[in-house]
Amino acid sequence: MFIMFEGRVKNRAVVEKYVDNLCKALNIHRLGRALTITFQSVLDNDAQGLCEGDKDCADISIARKGQTFLVQMQALAHEMVHARQFLRGQLSSDGVWKWKGRNADNYSYTNQPWEKEAYRLERELFLDCFPFDEEI
Repeated sequence: MFIMFEGRVKNRAVVEKYVDNLCKALNIHRLGRALTITFQSVLDNDAQGLCEGDKDCADISIARKGQTFLVQMQALAHEMVHARQFLRGQLSSDGVWKWKGRNADNYSYTNQPWEKEAYRLERELFLDCFPFDEEI
């Protein structure tokens, strides 16, 4: 996995270790794909995080403004689930959202299977993967 960070990354060494741990926990560390994680002031619609991608690469954006560092890190765990979904081909969006090959444009946000999975896993991933023993 080729990982690139953009924007102002608070506690960069801790975040790098965390992302490495997340990649291993999500079993995407050996895929040989590209992952870009960008920290920026704000995102559209006041989102905490966003993820776009395909089978070759995933781009994650995390909002800094109005969020504590640890909230940003939990949002990063959520978006890493989406990165895995894109990189493994479960989720795609080329004009139409598809989940596991089926048209998924008709789901409301709260019923989207990819969001349900990300919300279900984000807290566990955060607690299991964040390097709490590191100085932040």
